[in-house]
Amino acid sequence: MRRWIQAWPGGALIGVSNGIAREATYGKVLGEQAAHQVSTVTAIAAFAAYFEFLQRRYPLASARDARLTGLAWLGLTVAFEFGFGRLVAKQSWNQLLADYNLAKGRTWPFVLVLLGVGPSVIRARRRAA
Repeated sequence: MRRWIQAWPGGALIGVSNGIAREATYGKVLGEQAAHQVSTVTAIAAFAAYFEFLQRRYPLASARDARLTGLAWLGLTVAFEFGFGRLVAKQSWNQLLADYNLAKGRTWPFVLVLLGVGPSVIRARRRAA
């Protein structure tokens, strides 16, 4: 579990790279909303692949460890988003919370769900294989 927590900065890199790729490529042609939704799918795929790699390299020993790891990743990610958003990007609370509004087509919460349950799902899937 410790190795997975230490690997969290790689997840932050995935998230930042995903956003940069969106803005540099398809975000210019799709429009903001559609680009955000595509970005959610690419982020989920990238995080799932990273979790597969981590589980092969540093297998989580128990279902409890996987649940705790997912919660840690979720907490670290939300703290990073809001900390970076407020302190570095100087975004307002309304701007930061906008990505969480499913009613307005914002799909970022699905990435957070994956981060929270992903280690458990990947662990169970690999054990069943």
